[in-house]
Amino acid sequence: MSYAITVGRWLLRVRPAPLGTALKRLLLVRRVECATAEGVFWIDPGSYLGSTLAETGEYEPATLAILKSLLRPGDAFVDVGANEGYFSVVAARRVGPAGRVIAVEPQTRLQPILRRNFALNACPQVEVMAAAISDRPGQAELHLTPDMNNSASGLAQSTRYRVRTETIPCLTLEEIFRARNLSSAVVKMDIESWEYEAILGSPELFRSGRIRALVLELHPELLAARGLRVEDIAELLSACGYRLDPASTGLAWIRHE
Repeated sequence: MSYAITVGRWLLRVRPAPLGTALKRLLLVRRVECATAEGVFWIDPGSYLGSTLAETGEYEPATLAILKSLLRPGDAFVDVGANEGYFSVVAARRVGPAGRVIAVEPQTRLQPILRRNFALNACPQVEVMAAAISDRPGQAELHLTPDMNNSASGLAQSTRYRVRTETIPCLTLEEIFRARNLSSAVVKMDIESWEYEAILGSPELFRSGRIRALVLELHPELLAARGLRVEDIAELLSACGYRLDPASTGLAWIRHE
């Protein structure tokens, strides 16, 4: 494992990223199991997520801390942009066997990784939905960034170079709540500027307070590149009774009656 981590750390500095991906294959860098305080994960040492977990034992500590403070046994959690399932595993351990976790991740290449991570951590309460969240149902083209940083994949291209695409199904956030009969849930959302469509496309969920708290990664630069106002999101959430939790470093919108 030490070889893979050392080489993976070096590969992350290679530019452009597609060259790093090609070198990773050539150097036979493979996924390995990595034990952390939050669970065991099948990581790619040549990725930002994998390298960080291998070196520090945790990922995005601010998001990790706020989710642990919000989630209680028996809760429902919707992980929009689940990627490789790190936060879904954290949530499953917090909500326990009586809780529910919906891991929403459209990338076909990540489905086996999600299944393995959930099996490694004995998470039967996690359900995977292979779809993207938008403001209308249908299909869309997903732009697949190199696997050094597969979490940057999105419905809008974020790279200067061309990347592969795949056609994926789209759902609204409201459809997920209705189909899974969720009366209340904590939602984490990190979807590369498509938070605009996901939130503004399901306003009734927020007006009704069925989303108890929203842990939101905003992407102002990507939104601006698409001609969208980040303020529209904040205005809707504020109008629906949500306030930014000052202890969450600008991540958690919590509903107040």
